[in-house]
Amino acid sequence: MRSILKQSSYVLFAQVLNRIISFFYIIYLARILEVSDFGLYTVALAYFAIISGIADFGFNRFLMREVARDKSVISQLLFNIVMLRLTLTSVFFAVFSLILYFLDPDKVRVSLILLATIAILPQAVAFTFDAVFAALQKLQFSAIALFASSLTTALTGFVLVRGGFGPTGAITALIVGQIIYAVFLILLFFNKQKLVWSVINFNAIKQAVAGSLPYGLLGVLGLLYFRIDTVMLAYLKGSFETGIYGAAYKFLEAVIFIPSVLSMALFPVLARVHETSPQSLKKIYFKSLKIMLLISLLILFGYLFILPVIISSVLPKYLPSVTAIRILSLSIPFMFIHVPAVTVLLSTEKFLKQVLILSAGMVVFNIGANLAFIPKFGFIGASVVTVASEVLSFIIFFILVKKKVLDQAKG
Repeated sequence: MRSILKQSSYVLFAQVLNRIISFFYIIYLARILEVSDFGLYTVALAYFAIISGIADFGFNRFLMREVARDKSVISQLLFNIVMLRLTLTSVFFAVFSLILYFLDPDKVRVSLILLATIAILPQAVAFTFDAVFAALQKLQFSAIALFASSLTTALTGFVLVRGGFGPTGAITALIVGQIIYAVFLILLFFNKQKLVWSVINFNAIKQAVAGSLPYGLLGVLGLLYFRIDTVMLAYLKGSFETGIYGAAYKFLEAVIFIPSVLSMALFPVLARVHETSPQSLKKIYFKSLKIMLLISLLILFGYLFILPVIISSVLPKYLPSVTAIRILSLSIPFMFIHVPAVTVLLSTEKFLKQVLILSAGMVVFNIGANLAFIPKFGFIGASVVTVASEVLSFIIFFILVKKKVLDQAKG
């Protein structure tokens, strides 16, 4: 557990710096942009996140798992997965562009969404190298690249938005930040790791596609689960309510990185001990659960009592978002304690089918509940549905991990 926490601390420190930068950057954007423009920026980012998940196709989880088991596969898998991701992303972008252009009547929104999705190309390269660093438990290099990307995005966005480019400038800054992210990871990788590039190997590509498919589907379902409310709000209620909800949700996203960092550090360790030491796996799970619960309760206090005061003082035109923040904050403990169970289940192939089915069910529940609540209650309805979804998701996955893993480990 000590090595996991040490690895987590690298990315956690970088993420804390990133979130501080992001906090002030988002406040800047919210203050300088009109609420409707901020709503357009928010929905463009939501599409970026969803399509990024589709473009990932589960390659990161697959690559982390395989490299954690056998470092000798790096040369073969890294090159082929980079090429495969760039090809699939380019094809998907072309198809998506045509569909969106003909189906969405708001051409300004279409332009911003398509501009945001361009950032997925450098991100696809960056994430592939990042997965190798995670598998090798060298997350300090991921942390450096992440910080450079965040700082570049904020500085570029500040200059462009201040220059009058509005949400287009903010989205352009996202692209620049992702390019810097990729460049830093590539330079760090080749500085620290000797690598002989492989040629295109169709057997390796076939293996990657087959091994990544379950993780890819789970990634898409997860992003739909987290982002579909913003997209639905944009089409059902318009850009203004999306901007209000987007401001509240951005503050929630500011802390989601904490369980994500733990998951990144846990995954390669659990992949190794799943078969060899069930007792160790059980101990790691419960220690992670306690740590996540403690941290989440501290954050919940701040979100309930401190953040509303900050918003009232700094972002007066977003006062309606205070209600959404107070509701959304109730989901934080469940988001945090949910992650260890999911990471345990995903670190082996045994339970991928069950996790996939349950995740699909949660997405269906989320979409159905948002369709029922958003038309009548707007962003308040979306906030309530988010909390209900997190509570239900934690209960379902805890039951699964208890039955399939924890109860099977003696001691």
